[in-house]
Formats: sequence, C-alpha cells, structure tokens
Amino acid sequence: MDVYSLSTIFILGAVGTYVCGFLCRDQIHIRLLVVLGSVFYAVYYWNAGPVPLWDAILGALLIGMASLQGVIRLTWSRMPLAIPKDMEHIYSRIGNIEPGLFRALMKIGTVTKTKTPKILTREDLRPNALWFVVSGELILERDKSPAANLREGGFVGEIAWLRGGGASATVTLKTGAEVIEWRHVDLRRAARRSQRLELALDALIAQDLARKLAASTPLDKDSGRDPKTLDAALPV
Repeated sequence: MDVYSLSTIFILGAVGTYVCGFLCRDQIHIRLLVVLGSVFYAVYYWNAGPVPLWDAILGALLIGMASLQGVIRLTWSRMPLAIPKDMEHIYSRIGNIEPGLFRALMKIGTVTKTKTPKILTREDLRPNALWFVVSGELILERDKSPAANLREGGFVGEIAWLRGGGASATVTLKTGAEVIEWRHVDLRRAARRSQRLELALDALIAQDLARKLAASTPLDKDSGRDPKTLDAALPV
C-alpha cells in the first residue's frame, strides 16, 4: 500500500470510531472508542504530509489521554473495591447505586449513632438536612394522628428536599439508631459539581419512595393491616 492508502485507512478508522462512540450510551465504551479514534488520528497526522504534524498529533494524544483517564476513573467507580469496609452494611441497605458514587455521597455525609432520642424533622417546618436511617426505630407523628413506630428506616426529609418546603411529619429517632445526615447546602454543592451524583441520589430517593408507598397501600379493605404501620411507611 502507498502512503495515500494508509492515510485513508487511518482517517476512516478515526472517524468511524468517533461515530460509533457517539452512538453508544455507556460512558466507558464511549471513552474507549475516543481513545482508539485519537490513536488513529495521531497516526494519520504522522503520515499526512512530508513531515509529521506535531501540533495535531499532540492534540489528538491529549484528547486520548483525557478519555483514558475517564475510563480508569469510571471503571474504578463501578468496582465494589471502591466501598470502604466499614460502610458495606450501609451500601447494602441504602439501595442501588454505583460504588464510586456511594463513596462520594458518604464523603459529604455524617454517620452517627444516637445516644438519646433525636428529632429529625418537625411537621410543616423546613429542615436543613436530609437523613437516611440505616438501623433503629422512628416515631412518626402527622396531623394530630396517633404516633406510629417505624422500624424499616430509609430516607427522612425527602419530600422537603425534593420540593423545598416543610416536612410532612414530625420524625423522632430513638436511642441507638444509626443515621446518615447530609446538610442541604453540601448536597446542593455536590450536585452542582457532579450531575451523575445528583441523578444517583434522585434514583435512591425514588426507590425509597416506591418502597414506602407500596408498604403503605393495603391490598384490600379487609387486609387487617395496622393503620399506624401504614402511616409510618409514608414518605416524610
């Protein structure tokens, strides 16, 4: 093959891999195809003229290196090794989230165990944090209804977080419960920095809301379920 034929193959290979990358949905596949395309472009610029086009080669290699860095970061984020050992029980409880995003979420949260009862939200008042109860019991009071106990835990203050208003119930955490607290200001700052983290948190809240709503809806009028239990399963 002459030089013209090799150049044609390389430029077609570069364009082809970029086009395939645009058609992919998985971020790792996209970035790997960009890396491959950048290599094709670099080789093409090496053979395109009588002397290598060093500026273009450098540009192509920089694009490839940036994409390769993204591949490494995303691959590590998806590996279970990204979860610290002391947080594995929280990860198994919180829901379906990428390990790396879970670790990023935990970095801005505070994990505590209550030594005395702690009020998390007050009905109609706007809280300044979002909570996830890993273990322990809650007392839920709403609209002058009898207090109800909840042992399943989950998110607390999610309605206020999503809608920006007051809490829909007063929730008190009993002694000995393990809870994660995220201040709204920290969550908003993290969400602005990473859309992937924001989408992951929204997905976790949606999963928890679906679980609560499913648990709060009796199958029929004669189901025999305790109304207090149903109220306790509702979103807060």
